[in-house]
Amino acid sequence: MLARLALVTFIASVPSNLADHDADSPPPVRIGVVSGPMGSFAATIFKAKQIEFETITPKTPGDSLGKYGLIIIDNLYRLQDINGPAFMAFVEHGGVLVIINPKQDGFSRTWSPYDIFIGGYTSQAKILKKNHPLFKGFNDNKLEDLANSPGPFVGNCSFAEPGKQWVVLAEQKKGDNAVILEAGHGSGWIILACTRFDHYNATPAATRLGDNLIEYALSKAQHS
Repeated sequence: MLARLALVTFIASVPSNLADHDADSPPPVRIGVVSGPMGSFAATIFKAKQIEFETITPKTPGDSLGKYGLIIIDNLYRLQDINGPAFMAFVEHGGVLVIINPKQDGFSRTWSPYDIFIGGYTSQAKILKKNHPLFKGFNDNKLEDLANSPGPFVGNCSFAEPGKQWVVLAEQKKGDNAVILEAGHGSGWIILACTRFDHYNATPAATRLGDNLIEYALSKAQHS
């Protein structure tokens, strides 16, 4: 379990986005990614954008999470396998946590300071907060064609009965469950997205949403 959370560095040397920056500009955000056997959508996007990151493994000590500004857990990861209180403390002390397409089986909310439950898959979604930075470049309120399963598909889950602290940014087109939502906690921020990104760099919606999500999360981390 990630209960005794250590660090495998994606690039063996000091990441260039940490070593090479203007002394007058804010230091780059240190990024950690948690993923399982299904791989990582975030890693695909970071590599495409040449943004360096580090891999958080089950051996990473929970008290070392504070070195990161942004942590992403993604692609069908079982949230019961993480040290929930350590991640909640990470956010409380100013970190940004992004959870992408968590696995329904083994869902746990020990990382969340607010009520949230897992729901069924999402084939299509609608954007509720059109002016939010996540949806920059979208011409309508449709969120679709992020993956195939076997037809156009958005994500393997949805979020049910979110506490009032959550702001719902997108919801299922047919159904009441949330698909993308966010909330602040302490000095940090949490972003949840039941979205896949199999079509990143293949369809406009997946590419745009993926780029916007990373850009927004990094901007929150720089200002938290």
